[in-house]
Amino acid sequence: MNWRRWGRGALIALAILLILLSFLPLWQTDRWWVRQWDYPRLQVAGLLGMSLAALFAVKLAHSRAFWALVAAGLAAFAWQVSHFIAYLPVYPGRQVESAKHCPPGRQVSLLNANVLLTNSRYDRLLRLVEQRQPDVLLLLEVDKGWEQALRSLAGRYPYKLAEPVPNTYGMILLSRLPMEGSIRHLLQAGVPSAHVRLRLRDGQIVSFHGLHPEPPWPGDDSGERDAELVKVGRKVRDDGRAAIVMGDLNDVAWSRTSRLFKTVAGMNDPRVGRGFYPTFNANYPLLRWPLDHLFISPHFELIQIDVLPDIGSDHFPIYFRLCLTQDAGKRMIAPSAPPSVQQQANEELVEGGAEKRQENAR
Repeated sequence: MNWRRWGRGALIALAILLILLSFLPLWQTDRWWVRQWDYPRLQVAGLLGMSLAALFAVKLAHSRAFWALVAAGLAAFAWQVSHFIAYLPVYPGRQVESAKHCPPGRQVSLLNANVLLTNSRYDRLLRLVEQRQPDVLLLLEVDKGWEQALRSLAGRYPYKLAEPVPNTYGMILLSRLPMEGSIRHLLQAGVPSAHVRLRLRDGQIVSFHGLHPEPPWPGDDSGERDAELVKVGRKVRDDGRAAIVMGDLNDVAWSRTSRLFKTVAGMNDPRVGRGFYPTFNANYPLLRWPLDHLFISPHFELIQIDVLPDIGSDHFPIYFRLCLTQDAGKRMIAPSAPPSVQQQANEELVEGGAEKRQENAR
């Protein structure tokens, strides 16, 4: 066997595969095996760059076919980079300004942690909570064992919403700030989300939405996830007031769905121009992307953002500290999104079955 020839053929096949996978998410479908390729854009771009360099290194004949493959590879590389370039620290623009001076009464700190249902290292999370002392603590994938372990926090976190269940979608929301609201099931019976009003220390009322929709997975496409994000986005825009959306959204910030959500809601991403802040997968350093998010209305500026140490989960916790710089009740978001965005949102609701469920509930 001619190993050199075989290796060149394998290299060409890899380059072609990476090009196809780069453009596959352009297909407007919610099928899981398409949507999952939104996640590893950084990794695919890296492999594309290495494969293109290798194509030149092995001295392939520079035929028209070779240059066509190189051109397609460069186009795919540029396409991938165009999605995540805004999350590089060198990116010139930021969606959220850094707060220079913020009165303590206008500050709110939040810690989000997908703890992993099978993880019993409760002590690691409790130490982080003790160190950071967030005002709001959102925990995902919790069961009764986690709820029992968190009872020691009851004195410091008097406000609580909880639905601990053994299906990887359990949720506990704890707050030191006065909190009113409820856990709801927007689209699916076993997938809760939290929707509350928080009273900051200066009396301002802020809306908070804690989410953990289902991921695109074999046998489960992304329709429900996408529809849930659109529903919450529309709620934020309709309210118009200061709002925070946080959680494991099972989506990356640069996907079509996340970009649609931000536009529907009129919200901003504090990571733009600051960094990736990847939280998943904690077990594989070369396969990480940002799955745990915080989006905020234009009422806020950013004080701090940190990815926190390992707690035994496949997600790293993430911590945010925000400053409310505008009157929370002031409308800072236009009452309606552009017509083209509304049409896309309607399509996502139909594909996810949200409208049908709403009709059945009436």
